[in-house]
Amino acid sequence: MENDVYVIAEVDNVSETEYREYLNPIKTRRYGTLLKRALVSALKAIKISGIGQPDAIINGTALGCIENSERLLTALSVEGESVSMPTNFMQSTHNTIASLIGMYTHNHGYNCTYSHKNISFESGMLDAYMQIKLGKIKTALVCANDEITQDLHSKADKVGFKSTIKDRSYAVMLSSEKTDKAYKVIEDIRISHDRINGDAAEIIYSKI
Repeated sequence: MENDVYVIAEVDNVSETEYREYLNPIKTRRYGTLLKRALVSALKAIKISGIGQPDAIINGTALGCIENSERLLTALSVEGESVSMPTNFMQSTHNTIASLIGMYTHNHGYNCTYSHKNISFESGMLDAYMQIKLGKIKTALVCANDEITQDLHSKADKVGFKSTIKDRSYAVMLSSEKTDKAYKVIEDIRISHDRINGDAAEIIYSKI
């Protein structure tokens, strides 16, 4: 028998005024804009859900931590390969966010990152949905995190590139248990790949 998958907490684009409530300023002083926002979104979802240690932490990101990537590449272009910027390098990879959430919360469970352009989040949701359905896990924190820097926006405008990727941080806690905090259930997740029209995804919910 397959499990139902309930949504028990959602957090979308926290404000900077909330950071002090969730972050240790000493531990996070070197974190970039996206890392702080992503971490606070995840921690807030964890707090609302009451699930301190989800069985899985999954993040969907199309661009990764682009601000740190820009800093690293700019330094490399100016100073050459001898440049020493370990922090920007470590925080520029796509799997940085999911790893950071896991380390910050001391979570040793399943930790995964999906980077599939505009369907990155839905790909992560499908992973969590299938695992909960099959009883592999009971809870999952799934996030969507991307940032559009001013430099990236300017370059995209110059070449006439229009992107569907949003600057956002979103976190959702999923559970196989219908607790008093559950307010909708996932009915289906559909992802389609089209070589001409591009990828598309849809998450179908029903309210409880």
